[in-house]
This record gives sequence, C-alpha cells and structure tokens, in this order.
Amino acid sequence: MAKHLTNTPFLALTLALTLAPLLAGCSLLADNPRIPTESATPRMEPRGPYYDQSAFHQSGGRYSYDDGSVVTGKTGIDVSDHQDEIDWNAVAANGIEFAFLRVGYRGTTEGGLFPDERFATNLQDAHDVGIACGAYFFSQATTVAEAEEEAAFVLSLLNGTQLEYPVAFDYEIVPETRIANVNTETATQVAEAFCTTIRAGGYEPMLYGNTFDLARFSPQLLDECAIWCAEYDAGPSYERKANIWQYTNQGIVEGISGLCDLNLDLTAVP
Repeated sequence: MAKHLTNTPFLALTLALTLAPLLAGCSLLADNPRIPTESATPRMEPRGPYYDQSAFHQSGGRYSYDDGSVVTGKTGIDVSDHQDEIDWNAVAANGIEFAFLRVGYRGTTEGGLFPDERFATNLQDAHDVGIACGAYFFSQATTVAEAEEEAAFVLSLLNGTQLEYPVAFDYEIVPETRIANVNTETATQVAEAFCTTIRAGGYEPMLYGNTFDLARFSPQLLDECAIWCAEYDAGPSYERKANIWQYTNQGIVEGISGLCDLNLDLTAVP
C-alpha cells in the first residue's frame, strides 16, 4: 500500500490539473444565464379550480352559486329523443329556465348523420313556455371534412331558428366507437372545424365534455369557445371558466319521465 504513495507531490499536481477544467466548467454553468441549471428550471405548479368551491350550494338536488358578489341559481336541462314526449309546461313550472336540445348525431359505427326525432318539437314547445334554448350535436367526426359536414347538417336543421344559448360540440370518448382512438391533434382540428362552421352560420359554438374530454383540445381553442363542463361533484374542479356546469345525470324534473341531466348557468360569474 505504501509504495503507491511514494510520488505524492506528482499525484497532487496531476489531480489539480485534472480538476481545474471541471471546476471552471461548474463556475461557467453557475454564472452563464443561457446555460440552464437545475435551480434555474421553472417549476410549473398545477392550476386549481377556476371557481370558489365553497360558493356552490345544493338544495333539493339542485345547485346554486353564491360567492358574496355574484349569485346565480339558473337551472337547466339537456334532453334528446331518449326522454320521449316532454310536458314543457310542467318543466317550466318546476323551475327550469333553459334547455340544451340534441339537434342530431353521427352514428358511432357506420358514421351516418341522423336528426334527433324530437328536436323540432322540443324547441317549439320549450320556447312556447319561455324556456331559453341551446342545441348540441353528438359528434363522431374523424376528419376535418366530417366535422364540417356535421356542422352543415346542424345548420340545415336549425334553418335560422333563434337560439338563446350556444350550439355545443359533444365529442365524448366512448370505447369501441369511431373516435375511441382519436389523438389530441385530430380532436382539436375537428372541433375547430365544427365551431368555425357554426360561427359562420350565425350561432355561438360551445365545447362540451368532462375534464378528460376537454383536455384533448388545444388551449387556444378552449380560449376561443364557450365551455360546458360535465363533472358530477360538489363543484367543478375544472381550471377554466365554464359557462355551463352539468352536475348530475340523475336529475328529477316534473314533466320528464325518468332521470335527466341538470345544469347550472355560470355565465354571470366573472
């Protein structure tokens, strides 16, 4: 062991010459702002819910919002021909102020376009009792051309009819359907094509979905469109403003057989 230490001065000089460039490099990393170091790397904190969760209050199975400055309890439903015939007088008397009506859908396998069999009747009857209306289309578009075709189909069914609420693009990922494996880039492209066509037709577009569905759209598209967020909890945890919050699919409304979706209009909340 001792024989390896006989040339100690030479070893020390060698170590000094070897370490000098490395130490200089460390100094360079610390002093040069254009060379990132771990301490200079920004840490992105997750964004929390857009809305004050304590401001949501439930009474009789329906939600309202009161944060001390804004109060809203405007309750709505969304329905299709699955609800069969609806007594809209009873619906209005039960405190429902707005409704989103399915205007049509694309088939999940063959991809055909179909109108909702009760859309025209529901729209007329809801308007007759003073319920404000919007529309939604269940999309299965896999290309921009299909999304534009869907939007044109919706516009033909609306035929210029006045709506008080937007036309929503419902693009839910459901297993074993045409769009089950659509990536985020395609999702954004088809949603943007649908919304652009709807806007050109004189209606306001809206994006519908849960937080997972909405996360597939680009931030720019989310900034440009109204949002209808579905989240069945005591308050929406979504990080963006949602004009409409769908909070249950187990709602009970007089005039409707069976259960239906209930929504809270949060448009007035800044």
